[in-house]
Amino acid sequence: MRIVTKAVAAAVAAALCAGSATAACWTDAAYAAAQVRELDTMLMVQALRCRKTNANFVEGYNRFVVASRPALLKANATLKGHFAEEFGERGALNAYDNYMTTVANRYGAGTVDMDCEDAAALVEMAAAAKGNAASLQEVAEIAQMTPNLQGRRCLGGGSPLTIASRR
Repeated sequence: MRIVTKAVAAAVAAALCAGSATAACWTDAAYAAAQVRELDTMLMVQALRCRKTNANFVEGYNRFVVASRPALLKANATLKGHFAEEFGERGALNAYDNYMTTVANRYGAGTVDMDCEDAAALVEMAAAAKGNAASLQEVAEIAQMTPNLQGRRCLGGGSPLTIASRR
């Protein structure tokens, strides 16, 4: 009987670990949201850094934020949802805040391959997206936003790898 109890306990523990590993992975939607939020944060920091230069684009950044507010709020909600799955409702806000602080700190010292003129051009591209979430994600891709995420990317759903493996 004792062996059966240990086997059942081990199986339950393995199932719980597998469930939490799945919840912690980054879906395509959560990754895209992280890219868009990273783009926004990088542009905000750059706008503040560049405001005393000839390439001052604070007004352009503000236009981008106003036009993109619904998409940015949706990206925030998606990220908070990811963190809620990973850390629960109580830990989600702290995890989100820590993540966004890390992103802002990463750009606080500037960007290696981008000067103020480059950032101003990105702001114009982002503003031209007129709040379209897919277009903003494309701008984030162009800007090579690669979020530094804890955890792994999810494989599943309708990814090409999953679909091919069903054949």
